[in-house]
Amino acid sequence: MDQLCSICHVNQPKYTCPACNTRTCSLACVKRHKTQAQCTGVHDPTQYIPRTEFAQSDLNRDYNFLNKVDRSIQLGKGDVLSSAKNVFKRSTGAATQRQFKRFKGGDKREELVGKMFPDPKTSIKRKNTLVVHLPPGMARSNQNKTGYDKKMNSFIWTIEWIYLNDSQELARFISYRLKESLVLRDAVPMNIINSSGAVDKNELRFYLKNEIKKDTVIELNADGTLSDVLEDKILLEFATIYITVGEQLQDKVISEKEAYVDAEEPSSDESSSEGSSSDNDSSEESESESESESGSGSDSDSAPEESSSRLPQYTPFQNIQEEPTQQEQLETALNDVD
Repeated sequence: MDQLCSICHVNQPKYTCPACNTRTCSLACVKRHKTQAQCTGVHDPTQYIPRTEFAQSDLNRDYNFLNKVDRSIQLGKGDVLSSAKNVFKRSTGAATQRQFKRFKGGDKREELVGKMFPDPKTSIKRKNTLVVHLPPGMARSNQNKTGYDKKMNSFIWTIEWIYLNDSQELARFISYRLKESLVLRDAVPMNIINSSGAVDKNELRFYLKNEIKKDTVIELNADGTLSDVLEDKILLEFATIYITVGEQLQDKVISEKEAYVDAEEPSSDESSSEGSSSDNDSSEESESESESESGSGSDSDSAPEESSSRLPQYTPFQNIQEEPTQQEQLETALNDVD
């Protein structure tokens, strides 16, 4: 009589457990076996098999196991290499250099950034927004999550908010993964703003921190999208936006042209003063030359001598009596003895 199913003891067994070789007759008995014996049902590749019992199926199983291990190792190496390439690209700014060449010599903002930050790494985002990157590892660099999100199918921004009241900082917080199509007024987390007191969202004013001219801000349109309000701006990793109720920072507001275009151009008063001083210098020089020419034609006794403020002119050919060399002195002494 053949052996019956080890679970139900009614039917003939059809299946053998790869882990413990238990014989079962149906799927229900297989599940009961795994539950009762807490068996995984998976063959243990490290299980010892005597040489006398080693069959071709065991050899094939070991061969497949080794191939699986080798494939896992190769995939792991590929993941490490791809991750290392991404880290290297981020640290060296390879993508940054490509975009920097596109505006090289044509973007005045690059010159301003070069004067404010030593050897800056920059990149252009979306609507010509210039982003200055800090060295990898710095806190602000690690906090920057700005980029294109494939799942959201949109470009996302990281923004730092600073809520002010009477020039006092009430709250500072950072928002991540803000879509570029989001309206600036709607992007603010009002629950944090209202924690200091109920505020009407329509009364909020927004000002962008100017990274070039300190202690100045650029007023932003509260009804514009994030991509529109950050267009042509300069950001240090990500935008820092001040929030106020009313016009509390109006005395520090400057236009975008004053912030970036006119930042290194001299004022009209300075240029006019420099021009007038140069004219005065030229007129004084012409007067002194005319006086020297007229003085050369008159007698030296009739007019007092005037000292000139100019440096004396260098005359390359002058009759300068040189001191005799040691050999010449010796020859002269011998002639005197004779």
